[in-house]
Amino acid sequence: MGTRSYIAKQIGADQYLTIYCQLEGYPETTGATLVKYYDTPEQVDALLALGDLYYLQEKLSPDPGRHDFGSPQPGVTVAYQRDGGCSGWEPTIKTFEELNDWSRDGVEYIYIYDLNGQWLYLPMGLSEISPRNLKEDLEHDTVLYSEPPDLADLLGTDWIEEQEADPSMGL
Repeated sequence: MGTRSYIAKQIGADQYLTIYCQLEGYPETTGATLVKYYDTPEQVDALLALGDLYYLQEKLSPDPGRHDFGSPQPGVTVAYQRDGGCSGWEPTIKTFEELNDWSRDGVEYIYIYDLNGQWLYLPMGLSEISPRNLKEDLEHDTVLYSEPPDLADLLGTDWIEEQEADPSMGL
């Protein structure tokens, strides 16, 4: 199971052009890659144009030759549409409330390229904080980590009690 994240670019007061990233969503991986390799509006736009990602790497475009889910080129981002032939994985516009909803995609981190050209991040489960400067937290070793919701909160205590009463149901 991957560490899911949203990668977004703020395009209005409460509008974010957003893609989903399935794997390696931690600040030290996806976050650090965004800060290092996607630090201009043009680079962010090119990244978002790929649509949803399987995982993010330092390069967007593969060299000539094979690059797909089965044989990804080293250091090249893998995108569902381009590399997997999947449709319906285009970027979407979300509000901040939609980005910050754990139940939507099980996302643990949100990365936002803001109107000032800075990468911000927000770990899920820490609703009392506002988005933080990603580059500063990485440089100062002050990264905050997500706190996924309690299973009982997601599934309901009745469901968990039923599973515990009958282990064959597969908790």
